[in-house]
Amino acid sequence: MTQQHAATNLQMIRLDQITVLNSRERNARVFEEIIANIKHLGLKKPVTVTPRGGLDDGKKYLLICGEGRMKA
Repeated sequence: MTQQHAATNLQMIRLDQITVLNSRERNARVFEEIIANIKHLGLKKPVTVTPRGGLDDGKKYLLICGEGRMKA
């Protein structure tokens, strides 16, 4: 049985449009490593979000995966 995935839709989204529901505390050393890796290699894996309804006119998203990358 083969697994099928939905088409990937990459978009640039402003950080202020993303809500993090369950924020994680990270070890400062590990967080600095994430920052250094992004500076050196670039962002190799995008942050994953899902659209959410909002009361205002702006689009909003919920963070699914990549909080450390987003904060870095």
